[in-house]
Amino acid sequence: MAVVKTRNNGQWTEARYTSFIKSALRSATGRWGPKQNVIREARVSRGMYKCSCCEREGPATLPPKEGNKRRIRNIVADHEPPIIDPAVGFTNWDDYIKKMFCEIDGFQAVCHECHTKKTKEERQIATERRRNEKL
Repeated sequence: MAVVKTRNNGQWTEARYTSFIKSALRSATGRWGPKQNVIREARVSRGMYKCSCCEREGPATLPPKEGNKRRIRNIVADHEPPIIDPAVGFTNWDDYIKKMFCEIDGFQAVCHECHTKKTKEERQIATERRRNEKL
């Protein structure tokens, strides 16, 4: 029988612990200078930004989706290449942190539409990888 490793005095599984650490690191990147600089450099005029993928200019935010009150951030600093390669998966914490807190050349300013498309493609690749790992 396999031994299940727990964290937080037996209250969390290893997956919950990993999720917690990733979430805390993601919060910290909001204050990371290079990430802010890539957004600043994408600004073409007051409230307008240029996407590095589709090259279109758009506003900083979009109207909220149906039933929500919050506006949608239209321009985001996206990691290029992704922090976790969807074809490989998580490797180790050192690589994860190094990729997450990269310099400005590791980010690209992308619009909401391009970011959604890119994320969907990466998730499909990761899903296929996980399916193949189970075989």
